[in-house]
Amino acid sequence: MIELPSGAPLKAYQDYIQALETQQGWLDVDLVHNCFLMGEEVGELFKSIRRYNRYFEEGQPETVQSERKTQVAEEIVDVLNYLLAIANRLDIDVEQAFRDKNAKNQTRTWS
Repeated sequence: MIELPSGAPLKAYQDYIQALETQQGWLDVDLVHNCFLMGEEVGELFKSIRRYNRYFEEGQPETVQSERKTQVAEEIVDVLNYLLAIANRLDIDVEQAFRDKNAKNQTRTWS
């Protein structure tokens, strides 16, 4: 079983996904196909958020809201897994890219 230590850096998450894809035989899935698969997961994330929001607005019991929130969390992870897989295929260090992009964002202004 592949393990990810608590408090691991983002690079460890990328390594984890690489190991998982190797273990499952998914490394032959090309970049474009991974993007399509991630797009499907983004749709599932949006749907789970819509369901969560509806149950929240209807004042459903917290147990129902908690179940829906768990579904949202699972879909977020699915999207993250595909993002990391795509980054791995392009040999992108996501942590460094995150730092670089957000440093640039801090100098921008939005209207």
